[in-house]
Amino acid sequence: MFRSVMIATAVLFGMPAAAHDHPSLTYADFESSVPHIDMDACPPDLAIGDVFCRITMNNDALHIYVFENDGDSPFVSVHTFYEDEYELTFSQ
Repeated sequence: MFRSVMIATAVLFGMPAAAHDHPSLTYADFESSVPHIDMDACPPDLAIGDVFCRITMNNDALHIYVFENDGDSPFVSVHTFYEDEYELTFSQ
C-alpha cells in the first residue's frame, strides 16, 4: 500500500507542468490509489475555476491536490505546505 501511495505521489508531483497538455490522471485514479481527505472547498488561492481539492499528509507536509470539476475530473495541480505554513482546526 505504501509503495502505491509513493508511486502515485511521484507521478503527481511530476505532472503539474504537463497536466493541461495531457490530462491523463483523473480523480477516479487518484481516489482509488491515494489515501486522502475530502475538502468542503478549496482554499481561496487554489480555487481558480470550477475545481475541487483533496488533502494528503506525509510527515510534516500537507499536500493539496486540485482537480477540475468537469468531465473525468482531470488532475490540475498539487500544492505542498510544511508545518509552519498551515494550521489545522478540528471541529466536533
